[in-house]
Amino acid sequence: MVNLHFDCTGLTNINIPNSVTKIGWGTFSNCTSLTSITIPTSVTEIGKYAFFGCTGLKNITIPNSATKIDEYAFYDCTGLTSITIPNSVTEIGKYAFSGCI
Repeated sequence: MVNLHFDCTGLTNINIPNSVTKIGWGTFSNCTSLTSITIPTSVTEIGKYAFFGCTGLKNITIPNSATKIDEYAFYDCTGLTSITIPNSVTEIGKYAFSGCI
């Protein structure tokens, strides 16, 4: 297992601009206070470990533009109660949602 230490624990909300097309490796990992995220329709890929350990996330809507959710993207997001994945997503990496109880 990769040990990530981004730990932006004070971050509670994210509004990603429309110019972003990929949420990269470990971008918001271990942001435990993050409860809300708006993923714009410009995003086509959610990278490895992007939201790893974001235990405060409650629900996520993946936009229709997304085609890939990479490995461990939402791993250990134990607060997740709802996720919407559109038909446009054709690839979900291993363990993308593991530990989401």
